[in-house]
Amino acid sequence: MMMIKKVASKTKGFGLAALAATLVMMSSGMVVSQEASRRPVIKVLTPIRVIEDPYPVFIGIGVNTETDEVVISDNNRAALLTYDRLTQTEGVAEPLRQIIGPKTLLGDVCGLSIDPMNQEIYVVDNDSADTMSVFSRESKGDVSPKRALETSHGAWGVFLDRDHDELAITIEHNNQIAVYRRMAEGDEATLRIIQGSRTQLADPHGIFVDSLHDEIAVTNHGHWHLVQTGEGETIGSQLIKTAEGYQEGGDREALLGPPALPYSTGKFLPPSITVYRRLANGDVEPLRSIQGPRTKLNLPLGIWVDTIRDEIIVANNDDAILFFSRTANGDVAPLRVIQGSFTQLSSPSGIFLDTKNEELWVANYGNHRATVYPITAQGNVAPLRVIRSASSQAPSTGVNSVGNLAYDPVRKQILVPN
Repeated sequence: MMMIKKVASKTKGFGLAALAATLVMMSSGMVVSQEASRRPVIKVLTPIRVIEDPYPVFIGIGVNTETDEVVISDNNRAALLTYDRLTQTEGVAEPLRQIIGPKTLLGDVCGLSIDPMNQEIYVVDNDSADTMSVFSRESKGDVSPKRALETSHGAWGVFLDRDHDELAITIEHNNQIAVYRRMAEGDEATLRIIQGSRTQLADPHGIFVDSLHDEIAVTNHGHWHLVQTGEGETIGSQLIKTAEGYQEGGDREALLGPPALPYSTGKFLPPSITVYRRLANGDVEPLRSIQGPRTKLNLPLGIWVDTIRDEIIVANNDDAILFFSRTANGDVAPLRVIQGSFTQLSSPSGIFLDTKNEELWVANYGNHRATVYPITAQGNVAPLRVIRSASSQAPSTGVNSVGNLAYDPVRKQILVPN
């Protein structure tokens, strides 16, 4: 899988389905013609049939409390959608605006952060490009970002620390937290990083900077491998600034041969929440770690620190929102849980705590819905409001990004989620 990801990111725009098919042919001994440069010459094939989710799939979420708007990243169609905060409809909600199209540089969009002061939206791209893009609040349609920053490969979460004018980004593949100045763009270097064997970072995703207590909290899926401090992997798009804005450059037509695979150091750890000093730099141990069977953590994604109630809030993949004490450490049970059939939670991924309106917003990856709850909700409670991007009967395929591929030897067909 890592080989597929590494080669795929070198060929953005080429077609991951064709790439995966090529890798199957290569691994099965089928002949692939080559140029003199020994790069495989690939023929793009039309699929026999396609299973597709045509609707927006929500993953990251944020509330602009100055304009009463909710911004949600659409991982399925590579888009950003903006809705009125008070949207309430039984059917499909109509967005106020959407940012979508090739000029946007958006691809496998995940985490986002909103800057109400400067009226900007920050969004990171995970596996299809190595980019953090910045858009103005009013942006809509196929527009270039105001700024774009090259990141290491596999960025998932982004958080704007307005108090210190910094951006913190998680890099899942290299177990890294990267901190930049807010206005960073192009190939600008980090201000500092947290990375190394002592950090306990293991496939980090959600991130929150608690400027009140000078801490950074991160969710970890638990997929660990040994990395060196400062190790990067920028193998996606290279950004070129033109008169029309940022564009992608580089050679997208040639598929490079797969790199030699190093000795594996990988292992699976229990999922966790790790907390660091805000100014930590290098290979540092966390201040605290929440980890173990009592925590109920299961592929945790979005995270928020409620500094008023002294709680850590986590979007948990088993259709639940977990609440922990902010200072919790070790194998501890949640203080309370939102979970059950009435909640309409389904693989929650992004969360945002709107303290101005006393509401907790959740983006649900599994059912085309954003749900909002009272800030003190617990148990099997119905949401206050729901934003739907598809009808309640519309299934979610859950195949937005390449995760696995399979070969059907009977039908002689390759099956690729893309």
